[in-house]
Amino acid sequence: MAVQTHGPAVKARGFGVIFGVLMPVMMLAAIDQTILAPALPALASQFGSPAWVVLAYMLALIASAVLWGRLGDQFGRKPLFMASLAIFALGSALSGLAWRLDALIAYRVLQGIGGGGIIVLTQALVGDLVPPRERGRYQGLCGAVFAVSSVVGPLFGGFFIDHLSWRWIFFVNLPITVIMLAASAILLEPKSEREEHRIDYLGTALLMGITCVVMATAIGAILYAWSMMVILAACAAAVLLTLAWLLAERRAAEPILPPRLFRHPVFSIGSAIDCAVGFVLFGCLIYLPMFLQVVAGVSALHSGLYLIPMVLGMLAMSILSGHMISATGQYRPYPVVGMVIAALGLFLCSRMDGSTSMPAMSLHLGLIGCGLGLVVQVPVIAVQNAVDYRDLGVATSGVTLFRAFGGLMGITVFSAILGHQLAVRVGAAIRGVRLPEGVDGGSIQRDPAILAQLPSADRTRVIHAFAESFHATFLWMVPVALAGAALGLFLPRVRLRPTAGGTDLGECLGGAPTVRSSGSELERLLTALMRNDPKAQEKVSDVYSSLGARGGGDCPPESMWALCRIARTGSISGGMFAPGDTLAGSGPILDRLLGDSLILRTDNGLLITDAGREVADRLRESMRGAMNQLLDGWYPEDSPELLKRIARLSGECLGDDADLTRLRAEQSAAPALASGRDRSAGRRSR
Repeated sequence: MAVQTHGPAVKARGFGVIFGVLMPVMMLAAIDQTILAPALPALASQFGSPAWVVLAYMLALIASAVLWGRLGDQFGRKPLFMASLAIFALGSALSGLAWRLDALIAYRVLQGIGGGGIIVLTQALVGDLVPPRERGRYQGLCGAVFAVSSVVGPLFGGFFIDHLSWRWIFFVNLPITVIMLAASAILLEPKSEREEHRIDYLGTALLMGITCVVMATAIGAILYAWSMMVILAACAAAVLLTLAWLLAERRAAEPILPPRLFRHPVFSIGSAIDCAVGFVLFGCLIYLPMFLQVVAGVSALHSGLYLIPMVLGMLAMSILSGHMISATGQYRPYPVVGMVIAALGLFLCSRMDGSTSMPAMSLHLGLIGCGLGLVVQVPVIAVQNAVDYRDLGVATSGVTLFRAFGGLMGITVFSAILGHQLAVRVGAAIRGVRLPEGVDGGSIQRDPAILAQLPSADRTRVIHAFAESFHATFLWMVPVALAGAALGLFLPRVRLRPTAGGTDLGECLGGAPTVRSSGSELERLLTALMRNDPKAQEKVSDVYSSLGARGGGDCPPESMWALCRIARTGSISGGMFAPGDTLAGSGPILDRLLGDSLILRTDNGLLITDAGREVADRLRESMRGAMNQLLDGWYPEDSPELLKRIARLSGECLGDDADLTRLRAEQSAAPALASGRDRSAGRRSR
C-alpha cells in the first residue's frame, strides 16, 4: 500500500535522487572545516603560519550561515542554493591555485561563504521536500553529516597530502560541485511560499568584528607579546564594538541574537559551556594531526586515523547521554562529569611523546571524545527546554553559534600558545648548534620538514622541543575544560518538557549555527517525539482508535488511517488502494469506507464525500488535542502562531506511513494478548 507522501515535485523526480544530490555537497562543505588539519605542516612549509587558513573558512561559514537562512526564506531556496554552490566552487578553485598566504586566506573566505549557504539551505530544502513526520529524521541525517565529516575530513586530507598535494584538497571539490550544480538545476523545484524578513546585516557584521578583534588580540598578546598599551587598545575596541552591537540588536526588527536572551541563566550558562566544548573540540581536531606528524613521525593519512577514537568516543557518549537525559529527566550532571573526563584526557595528552604507544594515544584521545560527548547535547537540550516559544529559534541558533565561536577561539589560542612555545623551546634546543645555511629557529617552526636536514642528535632535541611545546599547549586547555565543568554546576535545573531530547546530534557536532524559526524548530521536536517516544505513539494510535466511537461509526483504526490519507488531497487514484485491500485481517478497509459512504469509487479513483470530510475534520481536531498534550510546557494557547502551526500539522501528520505500520503491529499483537489473558484466566479458574 505504498502511497505518495511528498509533494508533486518529489513524486515526479524521486526524493531519493534529490536527497542523493543534497548530501554530497553538504558533506563537502562540512569536511572543509577539518580537512586541512593534516595539511598544516605542508602549508606551514610553503606559507608560514597556516592558522588563518582554517579560521578564515570557519569565520566566513559562521557569519554567512544565518544570512543564507533568512535570504532563502525570503527569495527562494533553489536559486540561493545554486548560488552558494557556485561560490563554493569558485572559492575552491582559487584556493587550489593560490601562491601567497594572503590570497589563500581571501579565497578561503569566499569558499566559507558558499559553504555556509550549502549547509543551511540543504537542511531547509530537505524540510521543504518531506512530510512533517519524516522531516526530523531526514534533517537528522543532514546533521549526521557533520559527525561523519569529523572522521573522514582528516582522513581525506591526509590521503591527498601523502599521495598528491594540499592543492588537491580544494581541486577535488570542483567536479563534484559542478555535477551537483547541474543536478540541482534539473531536479529541484522552486518553492512558491516566501517569508519576509528584516535581515540583520549590521548585527552580523558587528558580531563578526568583535570575534576578529578578540582573535587578533589573543594571537598578538600570546604570540607576539604585544605591549600593555596595544592590548588595552584592542580590548577597548572590542568593548566599543560590543556596545555598538548591543545597540544595533535592540533596534533590529529581527536580531540575530536578542540581548534579552543573556538575561536567561540557562541560555547564558549553556552558551558558555558550549563555547568551552567548541574550544577543546576544534583546538584538538585541527592541531593533533600536526603533533602526530612532527612528534610521533606518522604519515599525514595515519595522523587522521589516530583521531578516530576521539570522534567515535564522542559519538557513542553523546548518543548515550541523550538517551539517559530522556529517561531520567536530568541533564546537569553530564557537563560536570564530561568536562572533567575531557580535562583528564587533555592532561594525559600533555604527557605524550614519540615513544607513546598507539593504544595509549587512542585511550587519551578517546577520553577527550567521551568527555565531550557527554556534554555536547546538553546545552542545546537545556536551552530549548527553558526558553519561551518566541525565542526557541534564535536561542537554539545562539547556543550553537557560541559553540562555533568557541571553536574559532580554540584554534586561535592553540595556534598562539603553540607558536610562542615553539619560539622559546626550539630556540633553546638549537642554541650552539651549527645549522645548514639558511636554516634558523624561525624556519624550523614554519617548516617542520627542515628537521630532516639536521643531524640525528640535533633533530632529536628539536623534536623533543616540539613535543614539550605541544605539552604546554594541552596543559593550557585543561583549565578551559575545568571551567566548563564548573559552569555545569551552576546550570539551572528546569523540568524537562516532553519534547526535550529531540536534538540532532550532528547539529551539536557541526561548526555552523542552527538556523530555523521557532515554529520550524518546535515542529521538528514535536515530530521527533511522535516518531520515537512510545507514549506519544500511543496517543497518536488512540486518535485513530477512538474516532469510530466519536462520530465515525464503528470503522477500524486502519480504515480511519486510509480515510485520512485520501482526505489529504480529496481524491486518490484507484491504483493506490486496490479493491478489497486488507490490513492484518482487519477486513476490507476500503469496502468499509465505501459502505459507510465516507468515500466514493469513481472512474478516476477514490473520492472523499462530505460525510468523509466531516469525519476527517473530527479526526484532525482529535489529533490537535493530542498534539497539545505532547506540547506540555509550551502553552500553545498563548501563541496564535503556534496554534496555527499545530492546526496545520494535525492534518499533515495524519495518514502517515509510520502510523500504518504501528496500527498493523497493534492489530497483530491484539489476538496474542487476548489469548494470553484467556489462558491466564483459565488457570486462575482451575
